[in-house]
Amino acid sequence: MSESLYKQVRVLILYDLPMVEIEDRKEYTKFRRDILKLGCYLVQFSVYAKVIKNEIYYKSFISKLKKILPTKGEIRVIKITEKQYEDMIFLNGSKNNYEKRISNDNLVVF
Repeated sequence: MSESLYKQVRVLILYDLPMVEIEDRKEYTKFRRDILKLGCYLVQFSVYAKVIKNEIYYKSFISKLKKILPTKGEIRVIKITEKQYEDMIFLNGSKNNYEKRISNDNLVVF
């Protein structure tokens, strides 16, 4: 059964965490490690993404993400359709190696 590209979503996690104190760096490292464990991948510095199958998985993902939030800093989540993500244009640079492996034909959902 093929899911519509408009049902699948891509979640972007954008964050800005302080790196002043030693504890800040530890929290940054822990948060980064935890979002990788949730199946996110690096898009560019401080921007991670994850492919989500549908709204139910999205709500579950947000719940898990809330449990690992650091005490300081700013974290934003953007949910867009897979089609909107595909329509992204690159003004400079290109897709990273991980994104090149994921296409409509072999969508990977964690």
